[in-house]
Amino acid sequence: MTDGATDGDTGASEGAATSLADLDVAVAHWGINAWGGAEYLVTHLAQALDCDRVYTLGEPDPDDPNPYGDVQFVDVTRDLSPAPLRRLQSQAGRVFEYALWEDVDWREYGDPDVLVTSGATTRAVITPDDTLHLNYCHSPPRWFYDLYHDRKDSLVGQLARPLVRYLRMRDATVDLRVDGYFANSPIVARRIRKFYDRDAEVLYPPVDLSAYENHGDEGFYLHLGRLDEEKGVPAVVEAFAGSDHRLVLAGGRGDVSEDVMDRIRRADTIDYRGFVDEDEKYDLLATCRALVFNGRDEDFGIVPIEANASGKAVLTRDEGFPALFVDEGENGYRHDGSAEGIEEAIGLFERDGITADPRERAAQFDVSAFRTRLREGIERYYDEFSHTGAFVGRD
Repeated sequence: MTDGATDGDTGASEGAATSLADLDVAVAHWGINAWGGAEYLVTHLAQALDCDRVYTLGEPDPDDPNPYGDVQFVDVTRDLSPAPLRRLQSQAGRVFEYALWEDVDWREYGDPDVLVTSGATTRAVITPDDTLHLNYCHSPPRWFYDLYHDRKDSLVGQLARPLVRYLRMRDATVDLRVDGYFANSPIVARRIRKFYDRDAEVLYPPVDLSAYENHGDEGFYLHLGRLDEEKGVPAVVEAFAGSDHRLVLAGGRGDVSEDVMDRIRRADTIDYRGFVDEDEKYDLLATCRALVFNGRDEDFGIVPIEANASGKAVLTRDEGFPALFVDEGENGYRHDGSAEGIEEAIGLFERDGITADPRERAAQFDVSAFRTRLREGIERYYDEFSHTGAFVGRD
């Protein structure tokens, strides 16, 4: 392991650039019980750093291999004592995760020069003082911070308030253990500044642009994602239920009410496909007229990127990162999230179309761009860390 900087010893010579090839790097991910977007991200992150494993809490079913790449997920709880208790704690979610991660001794896993953690609770790790700890932040926990007032008055929210307050304090405390942050969008970077008073380098999640194709316009609008209230699905359904425009809904049954589901079933213009596999998802994106997106204040929102990568316009809610990504009339249109707003955006798109090539707008999210920016960012952070011994990105 590279020696850290001490008084009178600046480590590497001043001005010498660090090469990632000379560093021992490890990757940790807060927990896994199913494959999803976060696991897609951390798999690509590990591959970009030439890591063949990701340390995590829990293990996926061995009969359900990683669909995103040849990276193994290793359960750290098996090395914590007492193991049976720690495995039980890992199944309780956030309540014990901070404590589990701070008990991991990284000297047992190769004593890395750089540890890149993914997710909020992994920030609790306690590393040797000469290990650079960088965190890829998907968002500060939203139930603790920006969505607290949206959820606190429900029955579950009222019962959970004491626990949430305790976990919020835990979350704020472990921030001191992070030397530098990557954020998945400018929205998340803003939250990191707001809630942690830290700077973050924006590193967009990778999208395999080569997987997306444009097979023309079969005349239907597409909504891709779970049928959740926070995805704005009720307003999307209302906009199309009485419309002449066709809508395909593709995604698992979420938390929308039975009234919304009944309206979907009764609408002649709405086709609900349920959960679709990757092949059908690509086909729907390739053949739709445009994507309708109505998620509330999305951190990143990969679906609009996928739509543009397929050469299709995006009609997005004017919130979160998708609102920054979509330029009015160029690669899509923005709306206010209401049924009326969605109808107005559809009308503008039908009348004026779009003026730019959406695929060019998506190019900045390619896997190769992610890999280059990640590796260069780590080298830059490590240079600063090894020369000054100071925390990175902290005032």
